[in-house]
Amino acid sequence: MTQLSVGGKKRKTHLNYLAVSLLSLVFQVSVLGLLDIFLPGLSVQTLEAAFLFVLILGVANSFLLPLLVNYAVRFRPLLFPIFVFLMNGILVILVNALIPGVDMDSIWTAIGVSIVISMTGMIAGGIFSTDDYASYKRFVVQPLIKRYENSEKTDVPGVMFLEIDGLSREVLDNALLHGYMPTLKRWLESGSHKLAGWETDLSCQTGGCQPGILHGNNTNIPAFRWYEKENGRILTSGKPRDVAEIEKRISDGKGLLANRGASRGNMYSGDAVENNLTLSTVGSTKRNTMEYFLIYANPYMASRTFGIFISHFIVEVVEGWWQLVRNERPRVKRTGAYPFQRAVMSAILREISVFTLVGDMLRGLPAMYATFAGYDEVAHHSGIMRKDALRVLTGLDKSFEWLEEISVHAARPYKFVVLSDHGQSNGATFLQRTGKTLEQAIKELVNLESYAPPAEDETWVRINTLLTDVSRQNTRGGRLVSRTVKSKMEDGDVVLGPKDKKLKTGEKNKVIVLASGNLGLIYFTAWDKRMSLEQINQAFPGLIPGLFKYPQVGLVLVRSEEHGPLVLGSKGVYYLESDRFDGENPLTVYGPNAALHLKREDSFINAPDLLINSFYNPETGEVAAFEELVGSHGGLGGNQSHAILIHPTDLMASSEPIIGASNLHQVIKQWVPEK
Repeated sequence: MTQLSVGGKKRKTHLNYLAVSLLSLVFQVSVLGLLDIFLPGLSVQTLEAAFLFVLILGVANSFLLPLLVNYAVRFRPLLFPIFVFLMNGILVILVNALIPGVDMDSIWTAIGVSIVISMTGMIAGGIFSTDDYASYKRFVVQPLIKRYENSEKTDVPGVMFLEIDGLSREVLDNALLHGYMPTLKRWLESGSHKLAGWETDLSCQTGGCQPGILHGNNTNIPAFRWYEKENGRILTSGKPRDVAEIEKRISDGKGLLANRGASRGNMYSGDAVENNLTLSTVGSTKRNTMEYFLIYANPYMASRTFGIFISHFIVEVVEGWWQLVRNERPRVKRTGAYPFQRAVMSAILREISVFTLVGDMLRGLPAMYATFAGYDEVAHHSGIMRKDALRVLTGLDKSFEWLEEISVHAARPYKFVVLSDHGQSNGATFLQRTGKTLEQAIKELVNLESYAPPAEDETWVRINTLLTDVSRQNTRGGRLVSRTVKSKMEDGDVVLGPKDKKLKTGEKNKVIVLASGNLGLIYFTAWDKRMSLEQINQAFPGLIPGLFKYPQVGLVLVRSEEHGPLVLGSKGVYYLESDRFDGENPLTVYGPNAALHLKREDSFINAPDLLINSFYNPETGEVAAFEELVGSHGGLGGNQSHAILIHPTDLMASSEPIIGASNLHQVIKQWVPEK
């Protein structure tokens, strides 16, 4: 970085700081004016007095707060709020005595003013200073540096894996071109990093890809959730107990993070010893809660996170309204709980992950893997290339820049690897195109009682993981959260979001319809084993021909007693065992490796009786999700299968195309240091 650019950056930082300080000052003066109206015992006589009062109180706090943060983080974090309000109460009394025009009639009024002014000042700082690295370094990084100053130092580089959930190669290229990700662009243009892509497996969703990336094994995971005929139950990537069971099945104990690594915000642990916000380890001994404790003890961090949460909530409300005004299509519902969900994903979970990664670097852990799911969440609802989704990438890019700058204080040098677990493909949903859900279409064709649980939103999965993880802490905060969410708990896990009538184990003569993006899985419970094409045609002769009356159905995978696995299209059939086709090849538009992916899916013991993939239009890049999502992933077709890998130039990557999450694991596993 040149001296000129450093000077320009410093000037920009100073200007940002001044702007934030001015906005926070105006905000707090407004709050003091409201207190004058509603708080008995307080009298603010002039606007000038209000400004002077808030200004002096803020200057005093700017010197006092860092000292208290340092003390609280190192010794007694839970005492911090008491210290803050007590000291501010004393300051308010002193300032009140010095400044004419602001009067209080008692110590209790002074304490009340101190509490409100302190909290609103923190919240204002959180809202206005999201790009204020100087404050973040002062109030967050420096106290952590002191906390971990005795960590063992080493010159052996560690690796930080930063996963951007749902980011495809095409969207990344667009974001780089139009300036949404300047940090990644700088890495690539400087030659310090290289950009590579990799192709996902058929089950291109986090529950299918992360086991492969983190453990090197994602066999027998056909979708986000599936039905197991041998025990009559549905396993889902949305429940901690199910994910823990799946991890036991696929892990050999030698995952990506097995050597003193840390898992942050992931679905699977990679055999890490330290985990937080990791679905597979919720409630296990392989989790650490120290970072939560420090976050809540640091008032700047808590207020910053809350401020960003509020700003993201407001942004979503405005963007959702503006999408309606523009009549932008395709679109899905963005009201109800969604603004809250988005704010949690793109604010709270992001800030927690960055905070814990900072602590991990300062302690010198050899490898960390963190999932940032904000882009995936917004792209699901707004579209993969729309500006509101791309702006989430800008926030992530800024976080990566901060991690890079903080790494100079780490106990070892770090190499940064940015990757995605899958992409997303755009398009109006099956319901929007046909007026029916996939379940309704299947039910009409087979005349059976159906079971199709509501789509499991990964956002609720991650929110539930956070609440479950915190509620299981043996702390006052953990016990408080546990009592608060007690009515929403099932088997010890917090369950918020859509509810459905559960499938009873072993229920017979039903058709189960499960959706995973534009991938549909059909199971018939009356058969104990996977049904063959011949059995399906005999039992439900109108089913397969009826499916192809919907042009939104692109292909159907089924196993034949005579020919083995077949891929059926409306005008042709592909024989997977012999790699030949009759009529029109139904795989033509899905890419050169479509047959490879479908053959692997067919080999799974939990493969459905019928696997349905939506159509794909290569000219528009559109698919038709079987869930109500504009951007979707889970099956074949378009950007969803094309993920990214950005790695330091000196780390050797494969000279061959990387196809499949397990192959990606083999490439990146060699980058993790042994100690």
